[in-house]
Amino acid sequence: MPIAIDIFAGAGGFGLGFQMAGFDIPFSLEKDAWACDTLRYNHPNMVVAQADITQYITTAEIQRLVSVKPDVIIGGPPCQGFSVAGPAQKDPNDPRNSLFQNFARWVDELRPKAFVMENVVGLVSRRNAEGASVIKIIQQTFEKLGYFVEIWTLNSAHFGAPQERVRVFIVGHQNKENIGEPLATHTIFTSSSQLTFDMQGLLPAITMWEAISDLPELEACEGSEEQPYKTNPLTEFQMWARSENPILYNHVAMEHTPRLVERFKHIGWGESSSDVSEQHAAHRRNGNGEISVTRYDQNNRRLNPNKPSHTIAAAFYANFLHPYQHRNLTAREGARIQSFPDSYRFRGKKTVVSHKLLQREGRVAEKYLCQYNQIGNAVPPLLARAVGNHLKEALSL
Repeated sequence: MPIAIDIFAGAGGFGLGFQMAGFDIPFSLEKDAWACDTLRYNHPNMVVAQADITQYITTAEIQRLVSVKPDVIIGGPPCQGFSVAGPAQKDPNDPRNSLFQNFARWVDELRPKAFVMENVVGLVSRRNAEGASVIKIIQQTFEKLGYFVEIWTLNSAHFGAPQERVRVFIVGHQNKENIGEPLATHTIFTSSSQLTFDMQGLLPAITMWEAISDLPELEACEGSEEQPYKTNPLTEFQMWARSENPILYNHVAMEHTPRLVERFKHIGWGESSSDVSEQHAAHRRNGNGEISVTRYDQNNRRLNPNKPSHTIAAAFYANFLHPYQHRNLTAREGARIQSFPDSYRFRGKKTVVSHKLLQREGRVAEKYLCQYNQIGNAVPPLLARAVGNHLKEALSL
């Protein structure tokens, strides 16, 4: 069985997908305490190191932490710190600038047969303060280590996850020639794609409702961290998600006020809080009931049940509304959209105070990844499974 290790592991979506593809994942590295709790709960036999990768850079330090020889190293180091050319420049001293270098250091030290680095698709067009292509800098760094590097742009909806989530994968191996991207198994079906759909034999992408329609109905403030299922699974995806799992985890509705619930009732599929009438619009904070003049079209968008979901982000508890129920999505609904099986339980609090607010108030010790953050940050396991299967076959792992 090939071995992969997962660094910058988060809640473990990347590693879980590689497990589904037949890899052993004996070791994960993650900085956040609550994400580590999630990893340990779901993988009791895995060594989970709660550590800051920047503290492990020498040969001795890395070898002290990792006792296995991996065939593949996977991970999603944040690259937000790279400066962007133009007026929206980011701080070139941002410590996140160096995190991909730490990933590269581990690749150089452990010399796997392949590595996979995942990031947002915007990385492809990003430039540093000097105007150099960030993706080229990353590619050249790994080429100097002796790896052949490919850049894949993949949409999770094309691999069985009920979500349009496009991410870039930087894939390095020692094959010295392209192995190419994994082939899609699903297509986002439209009337104009009928010919392609028929010719390639692709399955239609999984829709929101195919993914979550069997989950118990909840109103605001309802639900619990553990509860029974109330209906049988209704689709193949739901049967896969449930498997033999007897308990439904993390299905707890947000605590909305009556006024907010009333606002939600006036938001249709594809609409958001910015589309409601003034009568139901948000009030100004500390404004004595005055209507706010600021509208956010990314807040509380009603998802269409007949399409794959929009991208689930780290703060998706405020981004999306259930297709029919007048509330935001639960953590479990988000996990279904990300293609986590129901047996995968997320630990830590459901939500936390804004990280920006904690930073501003000097409460950094309270800065943890809540359930929604862990889910939204993850690589969809079914997408990771496709990547893992492709590497196994193409590289004979």
